[in-house]
Amino acid sequence: MANPIRYCVSCGEDVPVYEFITEKGVELRCSYCGFTLDWKTPDQLMVQGDLVIADDSKTLATLIRDFFADKGDFRHIYTAHHGGQVLEIVTDLWKKDHMIELIILDVKMPVLNGAQCAIALRWIERGFGFHRKTPIIFLSAYRASEDLKKVIEYCQPSHYLNKGKSEPEDMLKRLYTVASNLIKEKAEE
Repeated sequence: MANPIRYCVSCGEDVPVYEFITEKGVELRCSYCGFTLDWKTPDQLMVQGDLVIADDSKTLATLIRDFFADKGDFRHIYTAHHGGQVLEIVTDLWKKDHMIELIILDVKMPVLNGAQCAIALRWIERGFGFHRKTPIIFLSAYRASEDLKKVIEYCQPSHYLNKGKSEPEDMLKRLYTVASNLIKEKAEE
């Protein structure tokens, strides 16, 4: 019997899926990227930290910020338009002992792109002596390249989300699902 097909929010397309048995029960996962597609997610993330969003499109950054602000899951939400601004924001927040719960990075940005920024973030975390790594979601309108896949692996906990060609509301819902799962996975470690 062939694997069933489901829509993967990470890949942004219909994919074959498989069942994965864990202590929490049975998860339905994407055969391509391994993302958990059927997982009991909380109605709200209910986190105590901050969210940092970086996208060179001010329109998209504002859409993402407003979507997450409406959910009420984060204490503060900060936006940046390139990787250099992200580094300034997070360094300032970490100096003030703020907990950043999630960072969303557009892959293609000026000054420092999302991959360069994420690698720098991991080194800054080391400089601060953090044992907990901040989850990162990489956003792109293109499929993840082999180089980006290596960066994603290096920057764990992290995940990739294809912005896709669908309506912005669909991308925002997929982003929220990926964020919920990534934060939940990190909290359970």
